[in-house]
Amino acid sequence: MARVTVGPTAMPGAVVCVLLGLLPLWILLIRLIASPGSMDPVFANPPAMAGLPTGVVLVAAALAVMAIGIEVLRRASSNGMALLGFAVLTLPSAAVMVLAPTLILDIQNA
Repeated sequence: MARVTVGPTAMPGAVVCVLLGLLPLWILLIRLIASPGSMDPVFANPPAMAGLPTGVVLVAAALAVMAIGIEVLRRASSNGMALLGFAVLTLPSAAVMVLAPTLILDIQNA
């Protein structure tokens, strides 16, 4: 007897890839919950870009790259493509989330 499925089905590997693609968001949430004051420099206004604090622009750009990375991971046809998308899009975005307060403090002190 043939097996009939209705609607899109996700492989377990695809779900894991998407959860890994959310790594920058997990880092941001953990930082905000575990140490609430650690992200305060991100919202400091002296270094500003286009009228917004530079840290907010950095975090927004990192989240945009994360969204592109999630889409790449979701549509990856092989493990190699998923690994490449993770290395090129997700890891740099996660690094920005980790280093954003330090970058802003360095800009302020320069």
